[in-house]
Amino acid sequence: MKQTFHSFSERLTRSIILFMLLTMTLTSGLLVLFASRGTLSMMKDHYEDILSITNEQLEGMLNLVETSSVNNVDEIEQYLDQPDSLFDVLASELSLNPHIVGLGIAFIPDYYPEKGRWFEPYASQLAHGRIETRQIGSASHDYFQSEWYIKGIESGDGYWSEPYYDEVGAKEMLCSFVIPLRENHDGEIVGVFCADMSLTGLTERVKEFNLGSNRHDTFSVLDFILGDITPPYCFILGRNGDFLVHPDASRILHDNYFNHKGKSESPSYEVIGKKMLSGQTGSGSAKVDGVSSQVFYAPLEHTGWSAAVVVSKAIIATPGVALGVVILALQMLGLLVTVLFFRWSIRRITQPLQSLVRSTEEVAKGHFDTQLPEIRHNDEIHQLRDSFENMQHSLTTYVDELKEATSRQAAIESELHIASDIQMAMLPKEFPHRKDMEIFGSVTPARTVGGDLYDFFIRDDRLFFCIGDVSGKGVPAAMVMSVTSSLFRTLADGESTPDVIMNALNRSLVSRNDSLMFVTLFIGILEPNGHLTYCNAGHDAPIVVLPDGSTRQLEADSNVVAGVIPDYTFSQQEATLVPDSTLFLFTDGVTEAENVTHDLFGMDRTFQAARDAAGSSPEDFIRKVKESVRTFVDGADQSDDLTMVVIRYNG
Repeated sequence: MKQTFHSFSERLTRSIILFMLLTMTLTSGLLVLFASRGTLSMMKDHYEDILSITNEQLEGMLNLVETSSVNNVDEIEQYLDQPDSLFDVLASELSLNPHIVGLGIAFIPDYYPEKGRWFEPYASQLAHGRIETRQIGSASHDYFQSEWYIKGIESGDGYWSEPYYDEVGAKEMLCSFVIPLRENHDGEIVGVFCADMSLTGLTERVKEFNLGSNRHDTFSVLDFILGDITPPYCFILGRNGDFLVHPDASRILHDNYFNHKGKSESPSYEVIGKKMLSGQTGSGSAKVDGVSSQVFYAPLEHTGWSAAVVVSKAIIATPGVALGVVILALQMLGLLVTVLFFRWSIRRITQPLQSLVRSTEEVAKGHFDTQLPEIRHNDEIHQLRDSFENMQHSLTTYVDELKEATSRQAAIESELHIASDIQMAMLPKEFPHRKDMEIFGSVTPARTVGGDLYDFFIRDDRLFFCIGDVSGKGVPAAMVMSVTSSLFRTLADGESTPDVIMNALNRSLVSRNDSLMFVTLFIGILEPNGHLTYCNAGHDAPIVVLPDGSTRQLEADSNVVAGVIPDYTFSQQEATLVPDSTLFLFTDGVTEAENVTHDLFGMDRTFQAARDAAGSSPEDFIRKVKESVRTFVDGADQSDDLTMVVIRYNG
């Protein structure tokens, strides 16, 4: 398939552009980063100041309630002996404190026996400046169980209650400042005085504070780039994390900082909340209601509450983003000018390369005498032209030498195929199918020629057979294999015991073994009655497959390999094959077959393959074992000759 042409000058231009673009992006990013950090520091100081002012305003409101409550208690204690006049006192005090939605007194049980167990005079603000007074204590409104009453009794100087919904008095969400009420000022506690502050009203007052948004003036550029921005806002948390003040009125008292529906999943959000509840002052980054924000927080003294100002990071990043846009625009303009200049320069410089390409294409077609273009400048392109000229001369010489080498290689390949044909011709071609015994053998060389051998013949109704493996590979191993096979056939023709044949064959190999190669060899003689005599020279002992499909390895002395020690005496052994048993002989090409991960087939798999092939004819037996080896190696290259001989004794 022909590849699409890509101009060198174009690729070089693109590389330079890419490098410059990356460089400018990096520098722009660093500038924006430094600008953003400077802006963040300034904006952080700005909103910390805003939070401080907001806290001062909030604490001023709360202190006003506390101060009014202390003054009211002093006056109310003077009217404790006139319970009915307390309603007028509360109404009078409430009219002087329009920032308070309700005032009430919760007396201890049965303080006034004639008033009953629950006596709680209460005055509340109504529309148009009207004030309503009533007694709200009752069994259905058992204030003795309320948190504000219990903690108020226990407190000495006053207590800000947890937020709650007052269903009887003000009938809205409240936080109350509760202070103990005593007889004769320093006597026993007879009840508590409550000044109720509306959480909804507190939220409206906080909205009036200047949180430094001015977003339609200061952030108009960022609005244009990023769209609408969430303005800064303030919220207040109670001691247990409930929202006391929040721009979203539905969250006040009904939502908790740690589980409200807009909660972020970031751990920093949780950390900020915990720091606020512990009364710490500081700031942190977190996603608030899905918006990346900076949260500035500080405690409200004496209340256990904590106030926070939430500012979108988009607002804080405004100056840095604007500066980055300007810098990026200027750099893109500079990049455009630079690209046009580089494009023109590179095309001019690389023009000689096009002429050189056309000449080298002719050389590639075999026209080695093609004239190369002249290069005026003594530079790398000129050196490249000279190198191509040298290549022309070298190619001519190389092609001639390659033709000669190819001819020689072809002759060698032909000779190897002839040697392989001769080697295979030396192996038995016909396999007898007698009633008493059957035999089949197979050799699969790892190279064109191999070093494994097997042979057999029948003389005087006795089966003479052998299997062997020559050390090494290739032509030398094939030559030793041929000599060994010939010696076995010659010696076995006149001898009748395996050890005599092995000893004579060993002496003959040693006398002509100048290359120091050796042979592992197994020689056996099987008689019609199943009697087996055999002699082993360092070869793997055969496997006997019994009629029931079980297997065992024939007991065989390993001895030494043949062709090494001239005076070594090989031991002869005997065994008896039962009818319908199979003798499986193999070389290490079976047990040492490797898969792609270099695991060996091994003796365990060899035994299993023999059991799987039990009961088959010798030819099918070998075919099944080969298939087991082929499945195991799974396409890996054959590392050694694969040779097998199977003798089935029928009895």
